[in-house]
Amino acid sequence: MAFGPNDEQILRLIKRDSNAGMDMLVDSYGALAAHIIRRRISSVCSEYDVEECVAETFVDLYTQLDRIDLRKGSLKGYISVIARRRAADRFEQAVKENGSRSQIDESYFVSIPDDSPSPETTAARNETSEQLMREVNRLGEPDSEILYRRYYLEQSLGEIAEALGMKRPTVSKRIERALGKLKVSMEGYI
Repeated sequence: MAFGPNDEQILRLIKRDSNAGMDMLVDSYGALAAHIIRRRISSVCSEYDVEECVAETFVDLYTQLDRIDLRKGSLKGYISVIARRRAADRFEQAVKENGSRSQIDESYFVSIPDDSPSPETTAARNETSEQLMREVNRLGEPDSEILYRRYYLEQSLGEIAEALGMKRPTVSKRIERALGKLKVSMEGYI
């Protein structure tokens, strides 16, 4: 199975060659942005408006490149947030142009799923996340750092091995063992 470029590679390419980098970014995340936007505005806007909104999403991301911190979130996350905001703006614009909300197909509002988790679900997720962090820290070094690099920073096995001065198979084996330990220690939380 072939994997596409990771977020760090895309950002490096954008800084080196903005056209090629943005092409790669759009190839990687254009369908995601279009899906988010289309889902929110297709009942009140044309396909042209959807495409324009997608383009604006990537322009917004490009203008914010200096503020992107991949330690805090992925490009997928940044693009999703920008696309949602752009879609909301475009929706409001369409409502104003049509005169009032009453002229918009009310079935649109019925079809919007409430993706927000309940307070109970949020609390349970937070508790599970906190427990997971405690258990990862209990693994000790270098296992906790290996897992952090692999699953939070999304580094490849090769990148982790190089950073920690280990061999790639060693890193792979340590991840396998650490995940086995976490599975046992997290039983009842997951």
